[in-house]
Amino acid sequence: MKKYLVVFSLFLFSCASKPYPTQIIGKLNIYQPSTLVLEEGKQIETKEGFYTPKTKEIWHSDKRFRELERLLY
Repeated sequence: MKKYLVVFSLFLFSCASKPYPTQIIGKLNIYQPSTLVLEEGKQIETKEGFYTPKTKEIWHSDKRFRELERLLY
């Protein structure tokens, strides 16, 4: 009987888990805009350095580009 009690108690302790840290949830930024408009002459910081567009630029996300491509063909 003690053998079953030990096995059962080990089972219960092995099922215990730590709660998911709520601090990480606050730091997630999963939003990605479908388009990005860069104004002429405004400097933008990138991973490689700074970039200044010469004209107004509109960048489309991959999803948005595929949607536009399907509409046109």
